Amino acid sequence: MPTKPQRLRQTGRRQKVLIAGAGMSGLVAALELEHVGHEVTIIEARDRVGGRVHTQRGSDGTPIAEAGAGRIPRSHPWALDYISRMGLVLHPLYPQKLTNLAFIDGRRWPLDPGAGLAEAVALPANERALGYAGIVKTYLLDNVDRLLATGAIDTPAWPPEQLADLDRLNVPDYLAERGLSQAAIKLLTLGAFPTAISPLMLTRVLVHYDREGLSIIEGGNDSLPNAIAARLRGDILLGTPVLAVTQFADRVEVTVISDGRTMTIAADALICTIPNSVLPTITFEPLLSPARRQILAEMRYVNVAKVAFRMRSRFWEAEQLSGFAQLDTGAEIWSPQWPSNGHRGVLQLYQQGERAVAMDAMSEPDRMRWAIERIEEVFPGAERHVEECVSYSWQLDPWARGAYGIPYPGDLFRWKGRLAGQEGRIHFAGEHTSEYPAWIEGAVRSGHRAASDVNNAGG
Repeated sequence: MPTKPQRLRQTGRRQKVLIAGAGMSGLVAALELEHVGHEVTIIEARDRVGGRVHTQRGSDGTPIAEAGAGRIPRSHPWALDYISRMGLVLHPLYPQKLTNLAFIDGRRWPLDPGAGLAEAVALPANERALGYAGIVKTYLLDNVDRLLATGAIDTPAWPPEQLADLDRLNVPDYLAERGLSQAAIKLLTLGAFPTAISPLMLTRVLVHYDREGLSIIEGGNDSLPNAIAARLRGDILLGTPVLAVTQFADRVEVTVISDGRTMTIAADALICTIPNSVLPTITFEPLLSPARRQILAEMRYVNVAKVAFRMRSRFWEAEQLSGFAQLDTGAEIWSPQWPSNGHRGVLQLYQQGERAVAMDAMSEPDRMRWAIERIEEVFPGAERHVEECVSYSWQLDPWARGAYGIPYPGDLFRWKGRLAGQEGRIHFAGEHTSEYPAWIEGAVRSGHRAASDVNNAGG
């Protein structure tokens, strides 16, 4: 696969294309199809573009934090290409020369392989001798070398059969099977860590994960979908959820609700970027294939709730702290900072798992209280600096029903070759159909791929 997206070439007749979903995959597909002359209409259930790229702003309109996609690695070339094409500016996510923290059993530790993090838990002698960095290398990073040696990344050979042993168990069970202590497993799974995934899926992420090369977009990450949407010529119909999709020999018809009325839109092709968590609410005629219906039944979506507090000052920097922390409760604290926000700061609780579901049951004031109490444990005095607060739950969003879809152990091979592709005149896209689930990179790659397939099918 090319290291950056290639512009499409005109191959045949001009088609009328519908795109369901104005997230990153749908917007990229529309941009590429319009470039070669196709007529594109986007239908979007929400009242905004961007999907799960959603920047929450304060009362003054400036960014507070990202409710959704919050970081862009420099090792994700397709996302960076679209950011560059839109003329947007990137800033480092992590401030330089400040310390990130781990919070384990009620105590703060510098999150630095050389700072004695292995002392935070009671490790057996052999693991203590390895140290934190040695444990990470031996039990996680050595698998990266194995995966790179297969040459399967971004090729039809993914996932590689020779690494099927890494897709049998979830990460904690795999580490335990290799003899790692529960204390060490706790160290390796700090923060908002999706423990249900397999080591193979984790290794796939680690190949491109560069902690020092993570960025955010000036003005908010939703500047990217907003910029692409502004360049499109075709209609973007907001507040227009899909009810049904019907295929005929010569067209596809999509039934939607628009302005309280049910209406049907016909097109030559449909690119469907709707998350697999929402797709079962839509009626398809004929039915989707048994293979796709199996995936819809099996794919799990991660529960995520985020609560962000704008602070009058970045008081934590007086201790040379970055404001970022990984907790032993399935949570992280983030401190995104855009230069345009000046001296103010942000502390955001990013909670995954069952605790995120418990937060959903709280009232908004109780949720904010619970979140600031968790932040206070790591950054004492935070509450005194709060100016305003925003929160978001992805499982309560009816058009997401979860933050992102992930393959559980065995799913990578069971679903191989079936996540993407097309069924008749319907082409499927979205981060959940890519090798980069949960990332903007996966969304843009899938949107480009679907646009290319539609373009080629019209030749």
